[in-house]
Amino acid sequence: MKSRSYNANQIPFISDVGVYFKQWAAWWTSCQPAWRQTKEWPLLRDRNTATWTIKSGPRGQNGLFLIIMSTTWWASSIQSAKDWAEFDEAMEDIQWVIDQLISTLDALPAPASPTRSDIPNTPTPAQGATWMVRENGKRQPKPSRRLMEASGI
Repeated sequence: MKSRSYNANQIPFISDVGVYFKQWAAWWTSCQPAWRQTKEWPLLRDRNTATWTIKSGPRGQNGLFLIIMSTTWWASSIQSAKDWAEFDEAMEDIQWVIDQLISTLDALPAPASPTRSDIPNTPTPAQGATWMVRENGKRQPKPSRRLMEASGI
């Protein structure tokens, strides 16, 4: 099976934008926390019950990319005022979710910067190449010539 190459200048045209909106809204709803997953559109926006867990975004590491790509296809296919109204409503919801995620991130305590002693297996100048020693039975690394010269071996 041969895969198609990606072409940024070739945006697919959606012939039935109304059907696409319904399918997109169902997908977007499935990406939301349980308290937002309703069959009604627009989705709930209650800040008091908003509990956001930060993983990698809606639907994994490519979540934000998928949101942008799917809405780009949608916007490039719109031809009526009714479809633009639905699109604008969806954009407001996406913006609200991103604002909620940002405020959740802002509320997290800042991590302390690690010191050299906090990082395991960090060589110090006095140790030379002894940091490369591994436990018995493990394959021992071969130090490079530069490392041996730098440590005086």
